[in-house]
Amino acid sequence: MNKFTIRIYLPLLAIMMSLSMISCQQEFDEYYARPANLAGPVYQVLSDSARFQGNFDHYLALVERAGYKETLSSAGYWTVFAPDDDAFDAYFTEKGISGIQDIDDETAFKLVAYSLVFNAYDLNSLGFYQTGPGNDTLSSSFRRKTAYYEGVTRKNVYGQQMEVIGTNRNGIGTFSINDNNNKHVPYFLNHYLRQKDITAKDIEAFYNRTFSGAQVDRANIAISNVRAENGIIHVLDRVIEPLPNIEDYLSSKPEYSLFKSIVEMEYRSRANNSAVNYDSESYPQLTERYGALQQLLGPVHVKSYAGQYAFAPNNENFLRANVNDAQSDSWTLFAPENGPLQQFLDEILLENYGALSNVPSEIMFDFVNMHMFQAAVWPSKFRDNANGLGEAARFDLETNITDKKVLSNGLFYGTNRVQEGNFFFSVYGKPYLNPAYSIMRTLLGNYRFTISSPGQNFGLIMMSNQQIVDAGFEYNPGTPVEWTYNGVANLAFDRINRMLELSMIQVNDPSELADLSTPKIFETYGGEYVRIENNQIYASGNADEGIALDFDVSKSHLANNGYVLYVNGLLKFTEKTLAQSIFDAPQFSRFADYLRGSLLYNASTLQIEGVGSGAFFTVLAPSNAAIEQAVVDGKLPADPFTGIELEREQIATFLKYHFVPRNTIVPDGKKIVNPNGEEFNTLYTTLDGEAQKVIIDNSANGNNPPFTMTVRDNKGNIANVVIPQSNVLANRAVIHQLDRVLEY
Repeated sequence: MNKFTIRIYLPLLAIMMSLSMISCQQEFDEYYARPANLAGPVYQVLSDSARFQGNFDHYLALVERAGYKETLSSAGYWTVFAPDDDAFDAYFTEKGISGIQDIDDETAFKLVAYSLVFNAYDLNSLGFYQTGPGNDTLSSSFRRKTAYYEGVTRKNVYGQQMEVIGTNRNGIGTFSINDNNNKHVPYFLNHYLRQKDITAKDIEAFYNRTFSGAQVDRANIAISNVRAENGIIHVLDRVIEPLPNIEDYLSSKPEYSLFKSIVEMEYRSRANNSAVNYDSESYPQLTERYGALQQLLGPVHVKSYAGQYAFAPNNENFLRANVNDAQSDSWTLFAPENGPLQQFLDEILLENYGALSNVPSEIMFDFVNMHMFQAAVWPSKFRDNANGLGEAARFDLETNITDKKVLSNGLFYGTNRVQEGNFFFSVYGKPYLNPAYSIMRTLLGNYRFTISSPGQNFGLIMMSNQQIVDAGFEYNPGTPVEWTYNGVANLAFDRINRMLELSMIQVNDPSELADLSTPKIFETYGGEYVRIENNQIYASGNADEGIALDFDVSKSHLANNGYVLYVNGLLKFTEKTLAQSIFDAPQFSRFADYLRGSLLYNASTLQIEGVGSGAFFTVLAPSNAAIEQAVVDGKLPADPFTGIELEREQIATFLKYHFVPRNTIVPDGKKIVNPNGEEFNTLYTTLDGEAQKVIIDNSANGNNPPFTMTVRDNKGNIANVVIPQSNVLANRAVIHQLDRVLEY
């Protein structure tokens, strides 16, 4: 190729390549060009489309004033709950205004931001609780996070104007600087109702309209699933405003002012308030962030609630704020009105404290937690959810609920009564709410859920601080040695705890303790027994002293799970061994002789072989006459102290067959449910290790008082328990007298 040809060819080649590139670019642009049928961004769909043009003029005007026109015209991926113009016309009438011009800029921003939910959801995906990629739970969601959050507000705190921002976590010192505490908007879909087993009535209870099957707060979804380039639009037939949270609503209603003052412990100084904390020092970034946007009077304070509460009423998130659990659940608060709450304070809570400022904080936390639920408690599900103390809501929807609201972070019920919480209305309530019994309250700490349960009945014998001190105990909380008894720390707590358990009488029905004069025997929480008769009570230790305790019948209190009883001392356990108790009871003198002379008894330790010091036993001791008859019949050696080996073995076997280990059984109609009695092992075992049994029936009088008790031996003989000579209290044991010897 010559130079001339090259000069012509190269320009032509360049032109051809240029034309080729232009053609390729056109093909590329055409291939990747926006499809002609693709919907525009949200703003354009609502303003320009033939379907909606002119129907959203009010909403779009607010969008522009709120500064969201560019956002809804381009970026983002939104769910938009857009009220149409008819909805706004109704809103203007409702508010008594003539139009958009009467809505200020702040309100415009609130209305628009609250209508925008992060991410785009059609009606089906709105029902998903997004637990994580691939783990979504169908139909379990009824809330979504919106673009709206309150930020900093100016409040009067202890008489001082203060810049305050609500916490976004539960507990003090847990605030997350990167979480704006965005408000959630509630919505209700049919599949959510099916998933939660609730009905339209549960939703209609909060709103003055029929449930449509697709509802966003108070508005119905008139048109759904309108797709735009940057989101999905759902058209609403009413304007929805940002909902207040539980704290805001409680504060706005004077009828709950007393309850609010308790929740926030307003009766305490700021320095001594253990319920609410205002902290600016830990979060200086907040002052810098909001200082550029607002004219702040001072530093921004985070308002947090104590972690002892089930939740923080101003926290817009839920339990695990770093995930989406607020989509599927929320808080619930039952708030008693001032009148019934004041009555509760006068009659119960402050009976012994006088003023709220004197009540320990932990009691106030318990009281508030009675009314707090870490779940959305729908009207038909009061019995299916537990409050912060593990109790169901004990309110009647028709007669006790005076106010119902769905709020941004939970459900709210106003009530005309206080929750009948276990700690306050059970037998536990008396030591719990009386500072004169504060040591007993401390001792009951490990038992409080048991002894306050309405499913179990008790008689609680009160132990005052003074009685505990008079008995030789000293309690010094927070010290290395908290408990001493007569100046000695060793086993001091075990001793007082055993005495506490003696004071917790177990009954099937509270009516068993209505009469304190008729002789009765009761098992206590620790498995030992106490006896009541002639308006007196005693345990084994009191019996040793020969001094029964007198009831102050005038102070007896019937709680919702039993009786609270007051006596002039403490119930005590015996210091004797079981052998000593047998020896000291004259009605068992012949049985005692055989025991004292037997191979089983160790005179140096005062112990019986096979009977541990902490074990429970029932001793079935034949009467003196029964033993004499057994001697006459040749069933027992005549000499209890015989030196004949075969006779000594016979006596040891006789004794073992009259000891029932691991059980304390008395004639009270309890423990044994079989009408024919039940089998119990004795200490006597055969050479091959098989325990020999007896059959005991402690309700032989048809399970009605006065109770009787019989024992059937291996030969089918039936021995009767001689009631007047029985029920002798010993060390974790009871001793009964039989009218015949048991044969093995």
